[in-house]
Amino acid sequence: MRPFSIILVSYNSAGVLPEALASIPAGNEIIVVDNASTDDSVQIAEAANARILRLERNLGFGTACNRGAAIASHDAILFLNPDARLEPGALEALSRAMDAYPHADAFNPFIVDAAGQQYFRDRNRLIDNRRWFRGAPDADRKIPMAVGAAALFRKPAFDALGGFDEDIFLYFEDVDLSARLIATGHDIMHVHDARVVHLIAQSTPRSDAVAAFKNYHFAKAKLHVMRKHGKPVFRRLQAISQGAKWLWAKATGRRGAAISAKNRMKAMMDGRAVD
Repeated sequence: MRPFSIILVSYNSAGVLPEALASIPAGNEIIVVDNASTDDSVQIAEAANARILRLERNLGFGTACNRGAAIASHDAILFLNPDARLEPGALEALSRAMDAYPHADAFNPFIVDAAGQQYFRDRNRLIDNRRWFRGAPDADRKIPMAVGAAALFRKPAFDALGGFDEDIFLYFEDVDLSARLIATGHDIMHVHDARVVHLIAQSTPRSDAVAAFKNYHFAKAKLHVMRKHGKPVFRRLQAISQGAKWLWAKATGRRGAAISAKNRMKAMMDGRAVD
C-alpha cells in the first residue's frame, strides 16, 4: 500500500479529533492544520505525533486545506474532517483504486453517518448532470463530485488546479473543485470498499453564534460559486425568500430556522456589491 498524507483542519475540534486521529493507520503522514483554536486541538494533535501547522487566525476550511497540501510529503493526499473516522481497510481500498483507475485524480470513499446511512451527493449544481447515473452507487463508478468530508486527490492534479478556491471561507469548496476537475478532463471515482464514518456538523461545538456564522458563509459561498461558474443566481429573489422564511420562523418560534434564514438573507444582501 502506498503512503498517504492525511490532512485534517481543526477549529476547536477537541471533542472529535482524538477519534479521527486514532483511526489513521501507522505509516501514514498526519498533518493537522489548526485554524487558531482556543481549545486543546493542538495538544491532541501533538499527542498523536501529527505534523502541526498553526495558523494565526481562522483562514477558513479551503485555505487551511491548501496550506496542509503544500507541506504534504506524499502524492496521495486525503482530506479528512475531524468529525470523520476511517474504517479498517479504507486506505488499502483507496490505494487499490488509485492503481485500478489511473484516469481518476480524485476519489471518494463510501461515507456513512453515525446511524450507518450512506451520505452521498449524486448531483453537482455547477456542471451538466445529465451524464451521471442518478442515485447512490452500489459499486465503484464515476461520480460528479468529491465530498470534502473525506476526499482523496492525486497531489499533482490538486496542485495543477490551484487547490481549493481561497475566496471561499466555508462550504462549496468541494463542489467548486470537483467542477474544475471535471472541466479539465479529470475523473472522480466512488470507491465502494473504502468506508468512512462522518458524524456531520460536529467538527465545532454548536451554539447560536456558530449557527449564524455557518449559515452566513453557506449562502455567501453558494453565491460565489454560482457566479464563478456562470450559473443564474437570482440574488434579490433569494434574499426576499430568506427574509420571508426568517419572519415566518420568528412568528412560529422556530429559533434555529430563524437564525439560518436571517444570516443567509444577510449574505445575499451583502452580495449586492458585486451585482
